Amino acid sequence: MTGAARAMGRALVFACVLAGCGARDTAREFTLGDHQVRVEAPSGWETLDQGRVVRFKNARAELVLQDLGPAGPQGIRREVERARDLWRSGQAAAAATRLGSVPVPRDLFPTPETGREFWAAWSRVSRAPEETPFADVEPAFADILANVDAMPARSLAALVDAGLASLGHDSRRDVKSRGEYVIDGRPAQDVETWNRLTHDYPQRLLFVLNDGYLLVLAADQGAGGDVVKAFERMRASLHFADGKPRR
Repeated sequence: MTGAARAMGRALVFACVLAGCGARDTAREFTLGDHQVRVEAPSGWETLDQGRVVRFKNARAELVLQDLGPAGPQGIRREVERARDLWRSGQAAAAATRLGSVPVPRDLFPTPETGREFWAAWSRVSRAPEETPFADVEPAFADILANVDAMPARSLAALVDAGLASLGHDSRRDVKSRGEYVIDGRPAQDVETWNRLTHDYPQRLLFVLNDGYLLVLAADQGAGGDVVKAFERMRASLHFADGKPRR
């Protein structure tokens, strides 16, 4: 091999390293709030684990994997059950704190009367002194759960719309497209949004409904093709490490 050929070979190898040729994404496990997931993190990207949020960054873009908490009647029921279990085990203060953090959209109630009954039972628990025996608040928990069970089921699209709103999407942005997926047996929706007026600053988001809790994978706004490819690889590799959210 001539010196020129060897030099050309070294240059090709160096260029391939810079471009990430042959680099393999690394499977990582994360606990995000109520989700335990395994996903292939993009090779060479910085990973910042912030508990309920994990950020993947390179010099030009960012991918975010985030727990959005309980969603719809199923998620509300899970959280009320957790609060009930805490009170039963003698942790009344923790139970009240958990109950107070549950998002309950008022449009979930089928009638105004149902809403009044729900909030009356809710108040009987949330205003009870910490020393109140569980037997005294158990009927109120039962009433809360009965009213949750009367709530109509929400479609995945409606839950995704609520998730978008929680991420700051408002009337300035439109949904360009939606795609239905199944991730480890869980319903999911891949959403693309953009600026309503100019159709620029696109964003890709994958929402996964996991036993009443919503997980989102989001690609940086205005991201180019490299981050879109990383988003799609992460979507394809996303798995849940256990069957249900941790209790």
